[in-house]
Amino acid sequence: MSDKKPFKDTAFARFFRDKVKPALGDVADIAGDITGIEALNRVGDLLNAKRDEDATIAALASEFEMKKLEWEMELTRLKLQDELESFRIEQADKENARNREIEFMRASGGKRDWLMGAVVMIGLVMMIFVVAALIFVHIPDANKELAYMAFGAVMTIGTQIFAYYVGSSRGSKMKDETIRKMK
Repeated sequence: MSDKKPFKDTAFARFFRDKVKPALGDVADIAGDITGIEALNRVGDLLNAKRDEDATIAALASEFEMKKLEWEMELTRLKLQDELESFRIEQADKENARNREIEFMRASGGKRDWLMGAVVMIGLVMMIFVVAALIFVHIPDANKELAYMAFGAVMTIGTQIFAYYVGSSRGSKMKDETIRKMK
């Protein structure tokens, strides 16, 4: 097999394409003026028109790329703005949930919300039953996918309960209570 490059990839072809071809129209135009041969003038005009057209196309392509980058930047800015707004809404929602608990305790004279405690206990008991079922119960092959989806939903509930009471939401709640006590 030959390791020869195609002619268009050789140094001579690159030199001709980059250096000679752009000047060829001017050379043909000058040669037509000197010799008086009208055909050389026309060839020079055609080559120059092609060069000017290529320059126009290059300028339009460059302008298109600039506009494309501007639109991409604008879309990125809008996406980031949307993510920021979503984050603000999420934070406001968390704050409303904390304030709900505080207001409930104030209204009930310091008593805890029994419904929330009941939901937490039910969720954690369900999670324990799911773990036990996964270990001790044989699930028929026809029902495995459905069982796994149900188990996943229960485990998600249990994980969210655990994350609320032990995770950052609980820490934020404790911080809010400390700040409230300091006032």
